[in-house]
Amino acid sequence: MPKYCRAPHCSNAAGQARPPGRRLSFYKFPLHDAPRLRRWLTQMRRENWLPTRHQHLCSDHFEPSCFQYRWGVRYLRPDAVPTIF
Repeated sequence: MPKYCRAPHCSNAAGQARPPGRRLSFYKFPLHDAPRLRRWLTQMRRENWLPTRHQHLCSDHFEPSCFQYRWGVRYLRPDAVPTIF
């Protein structure tokens, strides 16, 4: 199943061409962490919407401080909340 960003007005999808140096990654909604999920949905201004386990947000909606790097791989911090919409 292809990955698409579920943020309002975002058309990013996996496999799209990106400018050099602009990595795009996708992150699942924290469905297992209700308080954090509420913060994500509030930031998205979608409080009355519930994502499924197959829906994602792209890395364009997170500040650089939301990421950590291990062995050259970018991971979303466990407490990260998207703020760029």
